[in-house]
Amino acid sequence: MSAGRSWRQVVRSRLRQAVDRVTGGAWGVVQCSVGATAAWLLATTLLGHEQPFFASVAAVVCLGVRAAQRLRRVAELAVGVTVGVGIGEVLVSGIGRGAWQIGLVVGIALVVGLALDGGGLVTIQAGLQAVFVVALPPVPGGDVARWQDAMIGGITALVVAALLPASPWRPACRAGTAVLREVAAVLRECATALREQDAPTAAFALSRARATQPALERWAEALSTGRDISRLSPLRRDTRHVWETQSTLHAGVDRATRNLRVLVRRVLFALGDADPLPPALAGLLGQLAEVVDEMAERVGDQQQPVLLQLTELAALLDPAALSGGLSASVVVGQLRATVVDLLEAVGVTPERARATMPSTH
Repeated sequence: MSAGRSWRQVVRSRLRQAVDRVTGGAWGVVQCSVGATAAWLLATTLLGHEQPFFASVAAVVCLGVRAAQRLRRVAELAVGVTVGVGIGEVLVSGIGRGAWQIGLVVGIALVVGLALDGGGLVTIQAGLQAVFVVALPPVPGGDVARWQDAMIGGITALVVAALLPASPWRPACRAGTAVLREVAAVLRECATALREQDAPTAAFALSRARATQPALERWAEALSTGRDISRLSPLRRDTRHVWETQSTLHAGVDRATRNLRVLVRRVLFALGDADPLPPALAGLLGQLAEVVDEMAERVGDQQQPVLLQLTELAALLDPAALSGGLSASVVVGQLRATVVDLLEAVGVTPERARATMPSTH
């Protein structure tokens, strides 16, 4: 029975993940579908091409990458198409079509793409277009028609991205929430390690703290993508002010996480070296974890309640009341720095954030 429940839980979990992936990518599917259709219609209507398959391919390739890369990807696509088609047309006229001809032409096209110091898309498209030239019958207009189709597809992708934009900040909010929840979990693990005097728990907290850096980078990337979407789309200009608030939040949380890593590392050292730490630290870390959880719930929203909670917590971080040995001084200092960073993350000026702390003198 237990095994059956476990199997059902796994199935439900996989289904939820599948639904989340489909939901998260649904708008991208709409964009690609509309872009592929529009590119085909434009190439057939405006250019008179009978089978402009690469117009649709180009639109899907460009819309299938994040918005911050689309302009660069369109340029790479054009270069790759030009290289692949040009090499294919020149060689096919001399060596004909066949299996070994495909291998030779693709190899030469890839080498040329690499020699031009092209990005991954340049090189791959050069190889793909070489395959198309060798394997498919010639099309009216030759390489010029294929190049025109690529440009139609790229331009269509940019227009679709501008007129049918995804939500620019939703992915960033999800990424920020994930980071803050992980930071709160690290704080709780560290508090547990202090209460139970358990070095392995502190070591686990340190490993989790160190593992937050990739998540912070994904958050920064999502913010950059959101900014580019709001710039590209005339329908999203009213959301551009979100960039400043979100960037400030990310920068403060990034600094706070770096300080937290030092804090947890010192806790681990103190527990291993039997260096006593103030008993009140566990409660303060747990209290900060609750505040960070509140921040996670309010990513993309007003953080005023968080500001008040952080200010109240800052008033408790008196070095004189939390005195102890060297490790205690380091941990308290890092905790104070972490709170200051979080205050700045929610919009408090550095001077005012530091002023919330009890004096060290």
